[in-house]
This record gives sequence, C-alpha cells and structure tokens, in this order.
Amino acid sequence: LSIPGLTNMLFFPLSTACAFRYNGLSFVYLIYLLLIPLFSEPTKTTMQGHTGRLLKSLCFTSLSFLLLHIIFQITINSLEAGKKIEPNFNCSTWEKTLRQIGFESVKGADAGNGIRVFVPDIGMFIASLTIWLVCRKVVQKPVTEDAAQYNMQFENEEMAGREKLEPDDALIYEDLDVEGCDGEEFEETTKLKLLRRIASLASKLKELIGKIITTAGKVVVTILLGSTGMMLPSLTSAVYFFVFLGLCTWWSCCQVFDPLIFSCLCVLMAIFSAGHLIGLYLYQLQFFQEVVPPGDFYARLFGVSAIVQTNCSSTWRIIAGEENVWYHYVNPILLLVMYYTLATLIRLWLQEPVTDDEGKSDNREEDKEPACSSAPMEAKRRRSLWYASHYPTDERKLLSMTQDEYKPSDVLLVTVNGTPVDYHSIHPTLPMENGPAKADMYSTPQYKWEPSDDMSEKKEEEEEEEGEEFNEEEKENSKVHAMVSVFHFIMKQSYICALIAMMAWSITYHSWLTFVLLIWSCTLWMIRNRRKYAMISSPFMVVYGNLLLMLQYIWSIKLHKHELPEIEDFLVRKAPGELASKILFTITFWLLLRQHLTEKKALQLKEASLSEVKIGSDEENEEKGKDRVWAYELYTKDELQEREVPEEEEEDEDDEQDIMKVLGKLVMAMFIKYWIYVCGGMFFFVSFEGRIVMYKIIYMMLFLFCVVLYQVHYEWWRRILKYFWMSVVVYTMLVLIFIYTYQFESFGSLWKNMTGLDENKLEDLGLERFSVAMLFTRIFIPTSFLLVCILHLHYFHDHFLQLTDLKAVTSKQDNTIYSHAKVNGRVYLIINRLVHQDGSLPDITMMSLTAGNEKEEDKNLEEHGDKSTEESSEEGREGEDEKEKDKEKEENEEDDDSEAEETTDLKNKWHLVIDRLTVLFLKFLEYFHKMQVFVWWLLELHIIKIVSSYILWVTVKEVSLFNFVFVIAWALALPYAQLRPLASSICTVWTCVIIICKMLYQLTSINPATFSSNCTRPWENETNAKKEELKSSVLYSGPVDPAEWVGLRKSDSLLVYLRNNLLMLAILAFEVTIYRHQEYYRCRNNLTAPVTKTIFHDITRVHLDDGILNCAKYFINYFFYKFGLETCFLMSVNVIGQRMDFYAMIHAFWLIAVLYRRRRKAIAEIWPKYCCFLGCIIIFQYFLCIGIPPAPCKDYPWRNPQTSFNSNIIKWLYFPDFIVRPNPVFLVYDFMLLLCASLQRQTFEDENKAAVRIMAGDNVEICMNLDAASFSQHNPVPDFIHCRSYLDMYKVIIFSYLFWFVLTIIFITGTTRISIFCMGYLVACFYFLLFGGDLLLKPIRSILRYWDWLIAYNVFVITMKNILSIGACGYIHALINNSCWLIQAFSLACTVKGYKMPEDDSKCKLPSGEAGIIWDSICFAFLLLQRRVFMSYYFLHVVADIKASQILASR
Repeated sequence: LSIPGLTNMLFFPLSTACAFRYNGLSFVYLIYLLLIPLFSEPTKTTMQGHTGRLLKSLCFTSLSFLLLHIIFQITINSLEAGKKIEPNFNCSTWEKTLRQIGFESVKGADAGNGIRVFVPDIGMFIASLTIWLVCRKVVQKPVTEDAAQYNMQFENEEMAGREKLEPDDALIYEDLDVEGCDGEEFEETTKLKLLRRIASLASKLKELIGKIITTAGKVVVTILLGSTGMMLPSLTSAVYFFVFLGLCTWWSCCQVFDPLIFSCLCVLMAIFSAGHLIGLYLYQLQFFQEVVPPGDFYARLFGVSAIVQTNCSSTWRIIAGEENVWYHYVNPILLLVMYYTLATLIRLWLQEPVTDDEGKSDNREEDKEPACSSAPMEAKRRRSLWYASHYPTDERKLLSMTQDEYKPSDVLLVTVNGTPVDYHSIHPTLPMENGPAKADMYSTPQYKWEPSDDMSEKKEEEEEEEGEEFNEEEKENSKVHAMVSVFHFIMKQSYICALIAMMAWSITYHSWLTFVLLIWSCTLWMIRNRRKYAMISSPFMVVYGNLLLMLQYIWSIKLHKHELPEIEDFLVRKAPGELASKILFTITFWLLLRQHLTEKKALQLKEASLSEVKIGSDEENEEKGKDRVWAYELYTKDELQEREVPEEEEEDEDDEQDIMKVLGKLVMAMFIKYWIYVCGGMFFFVSFEGRIVMYKIIYMMLFLFCVVLYQVHYEWWRRILKYFWMSVVVYTMLVLIFIYTYQFESFGSLWKNMTGLDENKLEDLGLERFSVAMLFTRIFIPTSFLLVCILHLHYFHDHFLQLTDLKAVTSKQDNTIYSHAKVNGRVYLIINRLVHQDGSLPDITMMSLTAGNEKEEDKNLEEHGDKSTEESSEEGREGEDEKEKDKEKEENEEDDDSEAEETTDLKNKWHLVIDRLTVLFLKFLEYFHKMQVFVWWLLELHIIKIVSSYILWVTVKEVSLFNFVFVIAWALALPYAQLRPLASSICTVWTCVIIICKMLYQLTSINPATFSSNCTRPWENETNAKKEELKSSVLYSGPVDPAEWVGLRKSDSLLVYLRNNLLMLAILAFEVTIYRHQEYYRCRNNLTAPVTKTIFHDITRVHLDDGILNCAKYFINYFFYKFGLETCFLMSVNVIGQRMDFYAMIHAFWLIAVLYRRRRKAIAEIWPKYCCFLGCIIIFQYFLCIGIPPAPCKDYPWRNPQTSFNSNIIKWLYFPDFIVRPNPVFLVYDFMLLLCASLQRQTFEDENKAAVRIMAGDNVEICMNLDAASFSQHNPVPDFIHCRSYLDMYKVIIFSYLFWFVLTIIFITGTTRISIFCMGYLVACFYFLLFGGDLLLKPIRSILRYWDWLIAYNVFVITMKNILSIGACGYIHALINNSCWLIQAFSLACTVKGYKMPEDDSKCKLPSGEAGIIWDSICFAFLLLQRRVFMSYYFLHVVADIKASQILASR
C-alpha cells in the first residue's frame, strides 16, 4: 500500500462515524473529515509536522471519546440503580444536552443501535492508530535514488537532505562501473530494462497527473458544481448552480479561465461547501430542529432537510425524515465529494507551483548562493550521463521534463534544418523554462536533443532510433488527426443537435416559454441555410436557455403556492430531476455558441492574413520574416514534412480525397434514391400511431394524393412534388402548433367557442389534452416526420428529380449504375486504399515474420548497445569498438538486403491476390447486375398477373359494394389489354377513396348504433326457412349496420383492417414503377423491348431438337404458346369440378361449344366471345354475392313459404341469400379461367405475327389428308426413331407409346367407379385395343374422327354429372326416399362442401367415394395430349416406322 492510499483510508471510517451517529462527538469527526484533504501526504518531514500531529490528535480524540462513553454509561447506570434519577428521563433538559453532545443511554436499545453508539469511536481509534503506525514505519525507511527521483515531492525533499542523497549517487556511479564486468552482462541488461520501464512509467504518470490537474480537474469541478446545485434546489445550492452556469457560459464564449481566478473560485467554493456540510450536519441535532422545524419556510428556502429525526420514546433509534426523497440523501454525498475534489485540487496546486515568478526566484537563488556543493553537482552530472547513455531519445525527453531543474546540456532546442541551435545564446535574458512555448499552442515543434561530447560515438544509432520514432509519431499523429477531424465534423454539425434539443425541450416540458423554442427550431429547420442562421442566433439561444434554467431553478425550490405562486402555463413547480435533462439540452446551445465564435475567429484570422498578403510590401514581409526567425527560428513538424516530402503528402491527400469522394457519393446516391421511402414510411407511422383522428386522416390524404398522381400522370407528379413536400412541412408545423397550444388551459374553451364543436368532436379532430408521456409521443412523431421531410426537401429532392427524369436520357458511359469503367475505377480505388502507403496490403504471415525479425534485431541492437556503452567507459578499448561496429554495420546491411528481397516477393504475391480478388469482385458485381436485370424483366412479364390476382383475392375475401368496382375493372381489362392501364389507374384512385372512407368511419363521433336497423324475426308461416336457420340470418342475428354492406365497419386495429387495401395500393404503384423502370433502363442503354415475352431470348424453334436442355428452355419460353388452348380447356373442367352448380353447367355448355369447332383457327374466331362471357359472368356472380342491402329488413322472394326452394337448392343455383350466402371463393376458379383465356387470346394474336412465328414456330395444324409413308422424306422435323440422343428417347416414349398409356388411363377411369357412365369408357378402351394398331396406319382425318368422338363422350359425362348434381345436392332427401336406384345407377353424391346432407341410411347408402369427376378430368387431359400427338409432324415418323416394319414382316 502506498502512503497516500493509507491516509485516504481514513475517509471511510470518518464518513461512517458521521453518517451513522449524529451528535457533537461525530461532529468532531466531521471536522477531521474536512481537514484530511487539506493536509500533505505523510512523509518524513510532514510526519514530524502538521500531518503527524493530525493523526496523533485523531488517535487521542477517539480514545478520549471512548473512555468518556464508558464513564458515562457506568455513571448513568449507577444513578439509575440507586434511583437517584427518574426512570423516564428521556428528552429531559440534562439528557437532551448530554445526548446532543454525544453521550446517550442505550437502555432498552436493540443490539444494532447499541453497537452504533460505541462502534464509531472504537473503529476510529483502531483505524487512526493503525494508519499512524504504518505511516511512521514507512517514512522511516531510507528513500533510494530510484524511488526518490520520480517522487512528486522529490524537489522539496532533495533541497532538505542533499547530504543523504550523496551516497545514493555514489551507488549509481558504482553501478555504472560494475556494469563493465563481463560476468554480469545479462543481469545488468535486465536491470537496465527495468530502470528504463520505470523511468517511462514515471514520466507518463507525471504527464497524466499534470493533464488531469490542468484539464480534467476543471471539468470535474464544473460537473460537480452543476450536480450539487440542481440536486436539491435552495438558496444555498443556488450558489453552486449559478457558478456552474457562469463557468459554462464563459467557456461557450471562447474565453479562457485564468488559473488564479479559477483557483480562488475553487477555494471559495471549498470553504462554502464545508460550511454547507457543517450546517447541514448540525441541523440533524434535535436542538436545531426544534428551533427551525423541518417544514419551516427558512428550512425549505435554504435547503436544510432533516435526514434523521428524534423520538423521545426511543432516543437511541435513527428515524428517517418523513417527507424525504432520494435526492435529500444524495445531496450531502455530492457535497462531500465536491469538497474533497476541490480540496485535493487546491493541495496539488499548492504543492506544484508552475508560475514564472517561482521559476525566476529559483534561478535567482541558485545564482546568489550555490548551495549545491561539489559532490552533489558531480552526482547530477553522473546522473545526466547515465541517462544519456542508457535511455532512448524520447525517454530522455520525458525524463528531462520530469526533472526539477534544467541544465544547459539538457535544454531541448528548436531547429530549422536539424542542426542544433543554442537558444540561450540567442536570448540569454529569458529563463530556460520559458522556451518557445507559444508555438506549442498551435503546432508541434520539431525538437532535437543536443548531443554532448561523450555521446558522439552513438550518433548513428540515435539517428536510426529517431527514424523509428519519427515513423511511430507519424502513425500516432495520423490517428490523432483522424480523431480530431471526426471531432471537428461533429462540432460543425452541432447546430443539428441544438435544433433537435430545442424541439425535444419544448416537447418534453410543455409551457409557453418552451413553445418559443419549438417555433424557433421549426423556423430554423425550414430555412435552407439553417446552419448560418442557427450560428447567428446561438448567443440568443444561450441567453434564453440560461434564463429558462434560472427560472426553473427558482420555481423548483420547495415552497408553497402562497410563498411562491405558480404562473399557469409558464412556470410550474416540478421535481428537481428535470433540471438535469434541461442542462443537457442547454449544453448543445453552449457548444453551438463556442463553435460559432471559433469559426468567426478563424475567419477573421484568415481575412487578416489575406489582407497582409495583399497590402504588405515585400520589404515589410522580409523584415517580419527576420523578426520571426530571430525570435524563435522554428518550423513545426508539419511544415518540415511538407518541405521534405511534399509530393508524397499531396498524393496521399489526393487519395484520401478520392476515397472520401467515392464513399460520399455512394452514400449520397443511396440517400437520394431511397430517402423518399423513409418519408413514405413516416406517413404511415404518423397516420396509424394511436387513435385515428382527423389530422392523421389528412396526412393519409396527402400521401394518397401523391401516390395517385404518381400512378396516373408521372410528369405532373414530378412537377408538383416540391410543392407537395412544402405543403406537408407547413401542415406538420400547423399540427404541432395546434396540438401544443391546445394543452394550455384556456385554449379548450377558445376552440369550443370558435368552432361550436363539443369535446368529442374536437378529440376527433386531434385536439385533446394529454398526459406528459402521451404528449411527448403525440408531438415527437410529427416532429420527427417534419425533420425527415425537411431533409428530403433541402438535400435530396433536386437530385431525386434528376434521377427520375425519364426524358433526360444520358449515355450509358455517363451512368454510374451501368458503367463498368466507373465501377472498375471505384473498386480499384477502394482496394488500393486498403493497402500500405507503399502500395501493398500486409500479409499476415509476412507481418508475423517481420515482427519476429524485428524483435530479434532489437535484442541484438540492445546487447550491442549495452556492450558499446560498457566498453566506452574504458579508455583502452576504443579501437576494438570501432571494428566491431563496422562488422555489425556490414552484417546489418546484408540482413536488410535479404529481408528486402523477401518482403518484395511477398508483396508481389500479395499484389496477385489483390488483383484476383478485384477481378472476382467485379465479376460478382456483373452477375449481380445481370440478376437485377433478369428480376426486373421477370416482374415485367408477370406483374399484371400478380396485380389482378391479388386484387380479386381481396375482393373475394371482403365482399362489399366498394370492391365491386375492382371486379368490374379487371374482369373487363384482362381480356382487353388496352384497358389494363386504365384499370390500374381506376383501382388506384378507388383504393385511396376506400382507405379514406374506412379511416373516417373509425372516428368516435360516428356511432353505428344510431343508424343501425333491428329487424323483426318472421313467424314460421311467413318463411320457408327453419327456426335454426333464421338465427344465422344476417337480418335477425343482430343490429344491421348498413355501412357493412357498403364495406365499412368499426375495427380495433385499423392497420390490420386496411392491410389489404394498403398492399393493393403498394402493388399498383409497384406495377407502374416496373414499367417506368424498364422504359428508363432501355432508354439509357439504347435497347428495344423484346418481340416475345420469354425468359431465354436466344432460344428459338430451331433449338427445340438440339438437346434436353435446349428443349426444356424452349418449353419454359413457349409452353403456353404451344399448349395454352389445352390449358384453358383443363381450367374449364377444373371450374366445373370445383363448383358443380348452375354456373358450372353453363361453363360445361361453353366448353362443348368451343370443342365442337375442332380446328384451332375456328376456335380462335370464337375465343373473344368466350373471354367476354367469362368476364361478364364473373361480374354478375359478384353482384349476386353482394346482394341487396339488408338494412330495409326485406328478405328474398325465394324465402316465401309458397316456394319450394330449400337452402341446398338456393346454394346450387348460386342465388343471393341472407342465410346461405353464395360462396365467393368460386369466383377465384372463374378468374383463373379468365386469366388463362385472356393469355390465350393474346397468343392467338401473336400467332399472326411473323416475328413471333420465326422465334417460336407456327401453330398451324397439320394437314389431315397426308400419307405418312410418302410424306416422311419431306417431314420438316428430324427423324428420332433411331435414338441418337436422350431427347430422341423421350420422343420415342411420347410419340410411340403414349397412345397405349392413354388407353390404360381410359381403362382405369372406367373401372374405378361403378355407374352407367363408366361403361362407355370401357367400350371405347376395348375398341381401341382391338383396332388400335390398324387405326394408327389410317389417315390423320380418320384417326381424329374416332378420337374426337371419345373426347366428346368424356365431356358429355362431365356435363351430365354436373347437371345431375342438382339432384345429388339439392333433392337428395327425396331421392333417398323415392329413387335410391337412380342414386346407385349414376353414382349420385354431392362432392362440394357446404351442403346439408342427410345422415347415413342403411337402406340407401350414398356412393360418395365413387362420385365426382376427378378421373374424368385426368382422362380428359390425356385425351387432349394424345390428340396433339396425332396432329404433330413427329407422329408421322412413327407411322412411317410402323408401316416399314409391317412391310419387312410381310417379306
């Protein structure tokens, strides 16, 4: 343990004795506690002076108190035993007096409180005695030279005892002589290293302590003054608080603290805080609390709080104050910490004087009486030689800084070109300590150590060391320069922090005074050159902020309303803790003012220097130059480096500027492109946070207006975008002002009188009074949105308009995104900045190798250096040293050459790695760009499908009159492509209308109960519905809200309620974005839109037979082009099978009508009518799903008792009903059929285009009268029969054996179920199995005739099953009772969910497993596929092969 640590340990027992016992004895300990930091640390001198007396007196005092306690307890117990005093003597005059002195009876006390009375004295006696003995033992030890020369008080002790230090110097000198022995070289080397480390640590420690004293001490004192002042506002604490404000304001005005004035201020504050602590401690005694009660006006005014109170029934118990809060207990602790900090700083300042006068007086004393005898002077000289021979250059500098006296041989000289200059010969009148110190304020001078005569042989070694030190200093300076530049950048942006602090202050603490800050900050935010005007107004910010702090401090004093009345909405009494956050806000004002004044001074200096250059003549400049050289003759390190290596620095600066420009442009480009999405997200955040009110709906209106205009007219949108953001900013400011001002008491009645609205309607507008937390969120969110919009308007808007201008098409080379040259240049620039200054990145292995070599070289150099220093002390070995040095130099040069070759090889390898990584990274960028282009193209192909599908899915999930517009738009736009842009625009506008209506309906002023209908349930003879069914009816299940039929309802979570509409709006905006992006991309790159909408643009009909991969690519491109018609037929059968109702029957009739045309060209002629039918039937069915409004309480006519409709029949007929509503999911299948039919219509149109036929091939059907054998040699497709590739093998399987596989499917379809319809499949299967071989050899016309009859039968079965489903689903009860044979013969069973089926009857079981058209649909798909095989040119090769086989067999 160190001596200061031992003495500081007295703080804990003393503070404990004062905190756990409040009386006169503990008050004495408090005095000791306050005296400890004022006394010097224990040394041999001080232990014989005041410090020793203080420790002795503390031991004697604590022992005396302990003995007096024992005497008092014996006396009081004996008197009580002799009944000479009354038993209940508590709070009597003599007892109260003795107790407050420190002597109290522990009668009836528990163990803890009994110990509390005696332990402070016992503990203090043991602690003080122990510390006194330890300090006395430590200081009696002899102080060695190694410890003394680094002691902070070595200067004072050396002056007092130079005679005792002389033997130590002699010992060091003997050590230097002994070091010449060869046997102890290793031990002396370790000792030198240890001494060197100790010296460096001591110098760094002293430098750190000096910085803490000069800089951090002031900061800590200022922080403690502010913390103590605001902890418990009162008249006494106001002294600390106002001093704190004064210091911070003085600092913000760029004024320097005078050390003398600041020291005097610290002394005054220490005295005042000590008195404050003493007064606060004395107030805890019962006497002073009776004189001035705790709740008294003066006690509250001066901040004197009763931490403990006394109860006469149990005087030995500590009772905490009744109204105390946590800051009442923290306040004394802060006071004590502040006092100790101030006292410690004062003591350190007194022990280390740094003024010029003291230095001069010391020099004068040295001149008048040379107290140092010859022996001490020799010791100093030896010590300096020892330092010079054993320490590196920088450590010698640090050690010279730590020495108490300077010598002419140790002076640090400032040089111009590296040669030593005797500073004192230039200016001998100035003291040595007052060297050229003014330059240190602005730059780092280049110092050189003046070599002595004894050090000439080590000049080369020192130059090498200085070169290494110079490189290390350069690295450190670059790091410091980077940190300084970052700090300067932060300081330059301090105006942003100040503006945000103004808004946060006004939002957090609501009053008319802070409302000024809100208007002030919003005004500055709206100004374009806000930084300039923020700087100009910074003095007013500081003055106004200080004024608010002072007013808040005064009103935070704990006074009653009649003592200090509150001013409503201006000054309200609040908790002291709020002062801390307000001080944090004010710090930004102080920083801004300091930055403003700093920049102003820099500008004035720059203007002054420019004026001197312009006005001053050459002669004056020369004279000034001479004066400056004569005065200091110095250049800073930066200037020397600029003169020595200007080209390298310029290159580095250019590289740094380039890399910063590149990174800055990348970040700026990202913000320009994507910041508008942040603004859009903030629109949603503002609109949907919390309860929906009118001002939030207006926010959403503004956003939706912007989206609609973007969708409908792009150029108009770009023109008004600036005015749109300006209107948003203005509106947000109005919202902030209205919400903020409505929180004042008088504004509620004012708004009611002005608008005539009641309180509920004002709340719907957004005007209501909030709590502090709610007010913060209500104002903070619009404020953040305001900042986001202002940033976009001022920084990114103009560039965004340039980026999104589709007309201003630049060349591909000028485009950053698609220019490979620019990308390559930027990548090479960024990677080159990763390398060393010599141009290569350090390899990890190389770094480890070189590090190991460097360590070995350092060890060798140290050993050689130590040997040379030892041998230099002997005069007879100088020649040998020179020879050894020459050998060492030659060896080092050879090692350097070999190392240089190794490092160059490693660097060359690393360059190859870097080049390879660069190429890979560029390839990655290229592939990533290609992937982006591919994704955009894929979205362009399929976005219309995504948009239409999602919109119809939303309309199906939420059936309402609002969504009927979407169904009409897309049901007509899909088959007619020219209507699709109009449909997108209509849907965008209508979606915005729906969103606004749904938001308006959430207002609390709209109450559905006021206009809902309550329908009366009919009697049993008035409807054909059952009683259980009526309970589920929309009319009778509850109040009927007419808005629900339109599409409006109340919702707890509005964002979830509007989720589908918002996603629909986003998809519609994304659709138009895709089209515009592709247009923009093609214009930028001089491209045209592809003829065919395919994935692989280089794959055509020619590549179909090249291989499996090209064949797969071809079908990915043109599958729907080739098989779209068959896909539509399958989708139609899917609709029939999924629905099995009246409209499925209509689809079946249309399928029969289309298939009846047989030829593709005939089908293409009727296809537009079919598409029109599909669109119209979807619109009509959705209208049926909407039905009539339920509000009039009128039921549908088929619910009359005269009709024979039941719920199953109504469902099969797809009639609207309030009990059994039509299933809107069926419309999804109809829509899928419509989508495929629309695409097929486009395919029919593309077939007539020559460019498409060249790319995809034609879809012309084969001539039905061709002879396969004669036409095979003229067949346009290659022969695949001999299987030359895997693709030919697949062709053989499909075209040769698919016919027999289809017959197998027909057989399975006929045998899986038992019904009359399955008999036809079996007959057809056996017929084709019997005559199939001969059938394949017939002409194509004959083959298709038989095959089309089979397809017709398949479609007939599907249609009949659909028609018979009315019996299976609607009249199943009657069929079970009367016609069970019919159910079994035709396998009648309802396969669609939602119908009410009877329970299982053992008399007539329903064939549910054998019903349905699943196998019929599978059979239909394979029949269509085989028909395409028959009509293919590839099939002719199969027929020709069969005929050839038969001819060969007949021979």
